[in-house]
Amino acid sequence: MRSRDAMDAAQSAYLLEYGRRRIQVCADTFRNLAQIFGEEEKEEAEEALGQTRPTCFIKKRMMEGRQLFAGNLKELADMMNDMADESVRFISLGSRRQKEIIRGLLGEGILARDLYLVQRGNGHMELSITLSSRTKSARTVEEAADYLSVLLDMRLVPAKRNSFFIGENESSYFFEEEPEYIYMTGSARAVKETEMVSGDNFAFFEAGDGNLSIVLSDGMGSGEEAFRDSGAVADMAEAMLEAGLAPEMTIQLLNSAVTGTGREDKLPTLDLCSIDLYEGRCHFLKAGAAASFIKHGNTVEKISAATLPLGAFGRVQAEKARREVYGGDYIILLSDGVTEGWPTEDGEEQICGMLAGMDVVSPSEMAGQIMRYAIEHMEGRIRDDMTVLVVGVWERQQQ
Repeated sequence: MRSRDAMDAAQSAYLLEYGRRRIQVCADTFRNLAQIFGEEEKEEAEEALGQTRPTCFIKKRMMEGRQLFAGNLKELADMMNDMADESVRFISLGSRRQKEIIRGLLGEGILARDLYLVQRGNGHMELSITLSSRTKSARTVEEAADYLSVLLDMRLVPAKRNSFFIGENESSYFFEEEPEYIYMTGSARAVKETEMVSGDNFAFFEAGDGNLSIVLSDGMGSGEEAFRDSGAVADMAEAMLEAGLAPEMTIQLLNSAVTGTGREDKLPTLDLCSIDLYEGRCHFLKAGAAASFIKHGNTVEKISAATLPLGAFGRVQAEKARREVYGGDYIILLSDGVTEGWPTEDGEEQICGMLAGMDVVSPSEMAGQIMRYAIEHMEGRIRDDMTVLVVGVWERQQQ
């Protein structure tokens, strides 16, 4: 049995190394393409000298497009190299332990085989297993996670990509080590008084590996057109982050997409916040977005950035900020309609002071109070779309 376990471990290591090499080859290809586009850009810049003004303008736009494309290729190559460099260790459970787990699940009406436990470079454990239901009454992946947690003496939760029920047909299911932090979200919105729909769009979602992502986009102007612009940005950001793209690459690709529309008069903002629920770290990326806040008891920190919206100039220069978060902290994201337009006061400073004195647990209640406070200090007027997003983070209670 030991020789078989050693053989399985060796095969797994070989497959991991083979996949890593394939990814690195693709990354090198993208990097070479980026270099080729960069060289073509220099050649076209030299050719444009002495040409007519309209021709120079067209050449300039083409060079800007190539520059963006080359930058995106380089970002993609860097991301692929990061993936290839990520260390993954196969954890051998041993034949006897596997049989115990399979027998334990069978006693609960679940057939199991092909257990694989891996430890990622960040130390987090993941389990893949093939399951099917033995009973007519369907079992859920949540139940399977509870059984596996007991059998492996490790608190596991189902990965988001699993189906909810375990059917009669065999299928692969994935489970992850439970994060250290839990969260609740809340939001409040107000539509500009002359419009029917808000030009702000937002999303809360888990983007894999214990990361909670918050996306807020404010479309330029207001009404239906602003709603469509910001909605497209929020939807694309969610799709990219859920696919595993890094926040930095996501914002560069979105900038390219907005730039490609050629609508310089309609540039949406992007406020992106990613919270690592394992480590308690918070990562902000801002492109033309309003200030955000972190509330820790009576202390409030403002996260602000003097950056341009998406699509303003070439490659976006998004402002980055990383902060530690602790149990009981709140992260607050706002659209600029909440803090701008106050008749006699600095909206950001007033919101900051108000948050310091606030004693509220529910994120929904906190979002509502912030919204009411802002509208009250704007003399009851809603001159722009207003959105407040709140996330509360707490340490998970050990059972």
